[in-house]
Amino acid sequence: MKQIIKHTFGLLLILSIFSCDKLEISSIQADSFIKLYGSGSSDFGVDVKPFNNGYILLATTNLNEDTDISLIKTDKYGNQEGEMITFDGGGVDIAGSILLTDDGGFIVVGTSNDIDNEKDDIYIAKYNSSGDLDWENFIGKSSGSNEEGAVIKKAQTGYIIAGSIGPKNSKDVYLVKIDDAGDFEWDNTFGVDKDDYASDIIMHNDGYLIIGSSNGYNSFDGLGGYDIILIKTNFNGDETHFHVYGNGNDDYGNSVIETDTSFVFVGSREEISSNANVYVVMVDKENLLNKVDFNFGSNLYNQGFDILKNQNGYTIVGSNEITIGTTEAYFLTIDDSGNQIVENSLGSYNQSMKSIEKTSDGGYIMIGSSGFEGNEQICLMKVNSKGEL
Repeated sequence: MKQIIKHTFGLLLILSIFSCDKLEISSIQADSFIKLYGSGSSDFGVDVKPFNNGYILLATTNLNEDTDISLIKTDKYGNQEGEMITFDGGGVDIAGSILLTDDGGFIVVGTSNDIDNEKDDIYIAKYNSSGDLDWENFIGKSSGSNEEGAVIKKAQTGYIIAGSIGPKNSKDVYLVKIDDAGDFEWDNTFGVDKDDYASDIIMHNDGYLIIGSSNGYNSFDGLGGYDIILIKTNFNGDETHFHVYGNGNDDYGNSVIETDTSFVFVGSREEISSNANVYVVMVDKENLLNKVDFNFGSNLYNQGFDILKNQNGYTIVGSNEITIGTTEAYFLTIDDSGNQIVENSLGSYNQSMKSIEKTSDGGYIMIGSSGFEGNEQICLMKVNSKGEL
């Protein structure tokens, strides 16, 4: 039986810029810090949100051979409060994203491995403003299908979830609408041969916009490997516009936002197999065409995972490869025309940042991982408005 299991990992404050003892913190530490959490065995932070005068962290953790979906509540200094809340479905469970809800709580989406039926289902859990579980639900089809939940956002009513459906190497983008109680309302799929999957979704004036990646278009001129896909739908989930962006190598789409004049997305673009740039693209909101694109990063492998709109442009986080196989957290701000304003590499032990949010003091909180393969920990970074520790 699937259930929420609560237990505590030892909080490992291995790396902290200002203090390693939460009893001796200063007011400065709220402005910038690095904190690590987890078992040190392949733990990855995937999303963070400001919550109850601190932060709520979502992660995929690994105590044994299988992985779990885990939540950590911290104060504003990044110090853990209470126990880590862990969902263990019995198999490989993967965290997706967090959404703050109008009642002061939050909702989590991810993927649960149903070991009894040998398949994956979308897992949804709703928490109230005190951080207590309100309800949880699973969305899945027959035993021959796998459903994965990557991201959840607010819809006109209820919530919209984007992810993937299908067997390995033959997935389609999966769009699911649920009501406020987490009950299924409708779904739709999009895709061609091979793998298509969603990374992010937003609601716009006419419906929804999905960003993801696909390796089913490499027979088209100029395309190859994985390519970035944008799928625009109406509020019923029916496709209205579709476009592919890419070249002859692997290109990945990770996060998308809407501005007054365009949709803006971030991902990575490979020039050669061992060289990729942070890839930022602005496209026409009506037809997804007329793109203006920009590349950032070093001469090695760089990735952009999340993007925010700020007052004068955009803030982007990801990873920057400094030597082959070793990365630092990457923080970038650009203006509305794509001109670079700030570029910082942060950390010193193979950091990569997956998600970023603004904080009330004008800075940013971001989450990802730190460490090398098999020995990663959840990494939380708080930086000032210039992306500095």
